[in-house]
Formats: sequence, structure tokens, C-alpha cells
Amino acid sequence: MNKIKQFFSGLLNNVWFGMKASFEASKFYFSMKLIILLSTTAIPLVNIWLWKEVLNGIVKSENTGYTVTVCLSIYLFLKMSTYLLDQFNTYVNSRYSDELHFYIEIVMMKKTSRMDLAFFDSANMSDKVRHTRSNFGIITQMTWLVFDIISSFINVIATFIIVCSYKWWLGITSLILLIPFFVYNKKYTERRLKMEKEQLRDNRKMDYYQNACFNNDVQFEIKLNNIGRYLVQKYKDIWKNIYRINKKEYIRNNIINMLIMFINISSEFLVLTFSVFDVVNQKIGIGDLQYNLSMTSRLRTQAQTLVDTINQFLENNTRLIELREFMNLQPKVEKSGTLKPSNNPRIEFCNVSFRYPNTEQYVLKDCSFTIEPHEKVGLIGLNGAGKSTIFKLMFRFYDPQEGCIKLDGVDLKEYDIYAVRKVFGVLFQDYVTYCLPLREIIALSDFDERFNDEKLKKACDISGVSAIIKDWEQGFDSVLGRYYADNGKDLSGGQWQLVGLARAYFKDSEYMILDEPSAALDPISEDRIFEQLYHLSEGKSSVTISHRLSNTTLADKILVIDDGHIIEQGSHSELLKKNGKYAKLFNLQASKYI
Repeated sequence: MNKIKQFFSGLLNNVWFGMKASFEASKFYFSMKLIILLSTTAIPLVNIWLWKEVLNGIVKSENTGYTVTVCLSIYLFLKMSTYLLDQFNTYVNSRYSDELHFYIEIVMMKKTSRMDLAFFDSANMSDKVRHTRSNFGIITQMTWLVFDIISSFINVIATFIIVCSYKWWLGITSLILLIPFFVYNKKYTERRLKMEKEQLRDNRKMDYYQNACFNNDVQFEIKLNNIGRYLVQKYKDIWKNIYRINKKEYIRNNIINMLIMFINISSEFLVLTFSVFDVVNQKIGIGDLQYNLSMTSRLRTQAQTLVDTINQFLENNTRLIELREFMNLQPKVEKSGTLKPSNNPRIEFCNVSFRYPNTEQYVLKDCSFTIEPHEKVGLIGLNGAGKSTIFKLMFRFYDPQEGCIKLDGVDLKEYDIYAVRKVFGVLFQDYVTYCLPLREIIALSDFDERFNDEKLKKACDISGVSAIIKDWEQGFDSVLGRYYADNGKDLSGGQWQLVGLARAYFKDSEYMILDEPSAALDPISEDRIFEQLYHLSEGKSSVTISHRLSNTTLADKILVIDDGHIIEQGSHSELLKKNGKYAKLFNLQASKYI
């Protein structure tokens, strides 16, 4: 009993969710759809009755010209109204679909933009996003299916009563003959849903291979290694397998449907046979024959429509449960506290252990260290040691499984996370290339200042971008990349890194975080960048990751991370005297230049 109660409770919640979203997407077109639906429900029933009166009036001997004329006029008017409503409905559906799609896309974009990074680490969650986006129409369908069910139910009851008024057993027989259709339709709907879920991951693979062929960033490797045919073949193999399975199911479904159709239309043969005999025996008129046949046919089609609609409704209910689950997802890490951090906070990692979602290996293990205000810190370690992970935890992209991170002695979770992120000017090693005007790309770190050309010029001068754009006619308004701009500027990897560095400087923050800021730069640019970094950050804090240890020799403190925790810390000279891991790495690199 509880399961049934929960099912109907969930069903009502989904209906309300769909109706609310549909109404909010476009109040005007929602109202128009409702008016059209009510009109198209009533008109066919009235028209069938009017046509019966017209036919009976024609064959009767007494003068019924006025009645026939009136009924025929109303019939033609309603018939024309139906055509006009169909045309208007097509227009409304088109506009309504556009507005609903726009509404849901905005909701989805807002939702995903606020989700934790862990959300994007899950392939299952990516499946859910794809499935959700492919089911946008379900929201509005759910609303109209409710009205369609009500409309079909009214039609079935009305036509059933009319058929039974002629011969009661014909009405019941007509419904009994529909039972095979009811049973099979439900099973087929369930099987189709199951197949769709089973093929979801394969469809995502196809998307991946397809997108790789159109991705500008990988065209060089595709052509160099001639892997285009490989990607196309992988796509074809999956498509053929899905097609084979779906084709088999499609053929099977059509054969069964044809057999069921012959059973269903038997009721019309019965009505036609008995009505013909009754006409011959002058028990009913020719109009009644047409009326009985039309109503029996309508009973069958409306009953089938009702079953189809109910099954579609239940199928959509299953889809909508997943959609609602996604829409109701709330970020865990992104939930902010209320405290505001200082511009130069003391950062403390206290016995922090962390592993990424869906993995078993810990990246950080019992990791502890402190960065004092106004301190310049170099973070050193081999690839995979956990250097970049430390930054991601500082910005609360993730929360550690054990231990805690403190700002000025207070747990990071107590702070407004967006206020914390505003403290830092950041350049990650995986810098992003945007196809936007240069001024907007640089100003992403402080977007309200994007029209401050003086501030833009300062950031470009410091980073070295000014030398790149000195001959550009449009200057800061030049678009970088050619994703949508034919005259977009193409930059090398090193030049893109300088633009990323300009973005970090543009924020003019008290705290700089630089993750391999010179990885793609030539030696001269690299030397200038680090010289300016230490010169410009007087009185400020900075944390820098660099595999070239010569770049961190001027740091106040160097943290050496290995196997997920800090194994050494101190100044350059102090660590050389210890003759430990740092000294070994530094001497190894220095020996290459001797």
C-alpha cells in the first residue's frame, strides 16, 4: 500500500513539476495550448453528431431542409475551425518549443556552473547530464499528456456510451478486443526504456568520436598520425551494433502490431454487419449506420490513444524522475559559509588527506604546512606528487576526506567560498583558451573592469602581452581563436600562457597563485616573468609551482612534496645544506647546464 501511495505521490509531484516549468517557460503559449486542446477535444464529437443529422435529414421523406442546412453550416464551420486550429497549433508548438528549450537550457547552464568539480569527474553523472538534456521536451510533454489523458478518457466514455446505446454488447466487445493492444503496448514501452538506458553509454562514445573529428585542438595529431579513419571506424562499429539491435526490435514490433490491428478492427466489422442488416430492415437510417460505424471506430482509436498516452505518461514519468533528480542536485562544496577572508590570509593545511572522486589512491596523505602572510613560497615535487591538488583544495573545488584547511586559524568551510576565490590571482598550468575579445579574456578575473584600458595595458605590459598585440589594429578588441571569428588571432602555446598570466595580474590581488606559469615560454620570457613576479609582489603573498628549480631560488620558503605530503621545507640555501630531496633535484638540473 505504501509503495502505491509513494508511486502516485511521485506521479503528482512530477506532473506539478512539469506544469510549473511549462507555465514559467512561456505563460502566453501555455494558455494558447490549453485553449487549443480543449477545442480540439470537443469539436470532433460535435461534428460526428452533426454529420449523422445531415445524413438522416437527407434520406428522410419529410421536409427537413432547414435542419439539414443549419447542421451542415455548423459542421462546415467547425471543420474549417479545426483546420485553422491545426495551423495555429503548429505555430504555437514551434514558438513554445523554442521558449521552453531556451528556458531549460538556461536552468541547466546555471545548475552545472554551480556544481562541484567532483560532479564532472563522474562518467555516470555525465550520462545523467546527456540524458537530461535529451529529455527537455519531457517537461512540457508531461503537462499536455495530463490534458490528453483527460481528453481521451472523456472521449472514450462518451463514445462507449453511444456505441452501447445501439447494442450494449458491441461496446463491451470493442473494449475486450483492445486488451491485447493494452498489454503489448505496456510491455513494449518498458522494453524500449530499458534499451535506451543500455545504449546510453554507447551513444556517448559515438559523441566522443564524432566531436574528436571536429575538434580544432586535435586536428594536428589526427592528421599527423592519420587516426581519422580509426575514429570514423569506431563510430561506425558502435552505430552498426545499435542499428542492428534497434532494427530487430523495430521489425518484431511492427509484426506484432499488425496482428493486433486485425484483432482491434474486428469490432468495426461487427458494427458494420449489424448496422447494414438494421438499415435493410428499416430499423435505423443510413445516417445512423454511418454514425454507429464512426463511433465504433472512434471508440477503438480513442481507447488506443488513451493507452498510448498513459504509457507515454508513465514512460515520461520515469524520465522526469531522473530529470528532477538532476535539477534538484545541490553542490556540497559550493555551499558557502559567511565569513569574509583578509586580503593576505595565513593558510594552514592540517593533516590533510585527499583522493579524487571515484578513485582509491590518495593524492595527499596527512599533509601539513603553513604559508604566512606576505610570504613567497615555491612548491616543488615530481609529477603527480599533489602540487596542483593543493591549490584545488585551497579554492574549495574539493573538500579533503581527512584533516582541514584553515584561513587565519578558521576552517575554510566557514568562509564565503566566492569571497575566498576573489582573494587570489591565479594561473593554472592547464590554462584555458577562449574565443573571445582579448579584453574580455584578460578581464575574466575582474570582469567589471573590462573597459578599463589603463588597467588592461598595465597587465599586458607586466605579462609581456603588449609585445604580441602592438601591431593589432583592433588592439584589446581583437578576437582570439577562430571558432566563430574568421579574422580571429591565432596564438602559440607560449603566447596563450602570457595571456593567462595577464589575467592573473589584471586582478591586482594581494595573493598570486601560479601553477607552472612559464611551462610554454622561451628562456628569456621565463626569466623576465619570474624577475617581475618577485619584484611586483613586494609586500604580497605568492605560491609558485615550477619544475625548473632555478625559478624558486628567491622564494622565502620552499615546500617539497613527495608521496602526498611535505617532506622538506625551508629556504633555498637551507635545503641545499640539508642535502635531501630538494638538493638532489636542484643539483641534477644544475649539472645539465655545466
